[in-house]
Amino acid sequence: MIFKNRILPIICFAVFGSTLYGQDLHFTQFNLAPLTFNPALSGAFYGTVRIGGVYRDQWGSSYSTPAFYVDSPILRGFRKLDWIGVGLSVTSDKGTAEYVPFQSGGGSQGHTGTLSTGGALGSIAYHFSLDDKRNTVIALGIQGGTLARKVRDEFEFEDQLLNGGVSMDMLPTDMNDSKSILDVSAGLTLTSKTVGESYLRVGVSTMHINRPRTSILGSGGGKLPMRIVGYGTYHWDVNEKFLVLPSVLYQTMGPASELSMQGMAGYKMPKENLILKGGLGYRVGDALAILVGADYKDVRVGLSYDINASELSSPNSSFEIGVAYIAKIYKRPKVDPVIFCPRF
Repeated sequence: MIFKNRILPIICFAVFGSTLYGQDLHFTQFNLAPLTFNPALSGAFYGTVRIGGVYRDQWGSSYSTPAFYVDSPILRGFRKLDWIGVGLSVTSDKGTAEYVPFQSGGGSQGHTGTLSTGGALGSIAYHFSLDDKRNTVIALGIQGGTLARKVRDEFEFEDQLLNGGVSMDMLPTDMNDSKSILDVSAGLTLTSKTVGESYLRVGVSTMHINRPRTSILGSGGGKLPMRIVGYGTYHWDVNEKFLVLPSVLYQTMGPASELSMQGMAGYKMPKENLILKGGLGYRVGDALAILVGADYKDVRVGLSYDINASELSSPNSSFEIGVAYIAKIYKRPKVDPVIFCPRF
């Protein structure tokens, strides 16, 4: 049997209850998808509401992953300088397998199948200010909701090839039925201003903390491993013209692990309210990323292209586009009238 890519075994493992390690939510532009890896980032910005999303096309559309989110620092906390942020993240991750079995007569017939996972997750975070100017803030967040998994289209199993098309394995009778699971995550971040507008942010989170069972068939099967994520970024305003944005993300899930490092530089154009950015990223042992982006007023846009650096055969590249918008809606201040008395 010849596989055109390596996705089919992952789908079969998921169908029959084995643990899926290789493909959880995965973005090169993780800074534009904050709620997908740490719920403590809910409401961690200056503004009224933030709306954003990232779309990833991986391996020639073998994987397509859109993610959208909205969050807001809606309430003041128990102390005057604390605040509470809430968010909603909606994701969809679809993997497609295609393979061509050998046939003794020389002919061949392709088969395809898809495994899709998606859902909506709500999050809430409490931000503790450690000083009276909010220069250092610790945030604790939790996220929860339901994810649905679905298998669709055709699959052909090994015993079908050996026994004239008859299989002892059974898929769900109605391929339109999906398996819903409860998913819970938690995270912690520390944000600290350094000099001027520069700041450092680090965090750690545990995703799938309840380890839900993900088998499509029945209530048995393996449990989804917890995904542990460590994250750090530094926004360095070098001067009035330039800024530097290094970031790192490390995550581990079951036996798999990933280390992503990025460095971007920005050129500021204050009169145009514009910042142009570009840089490179490297996912160790996997891919080199080309990163470009721009900030215009309250809108941030990013593009990335991953160049394969592993042993995977073609197609193996990935493309992402991301956007975020922060709306700032404030009440117009009411100014008391002032009587000006000139001096003589």
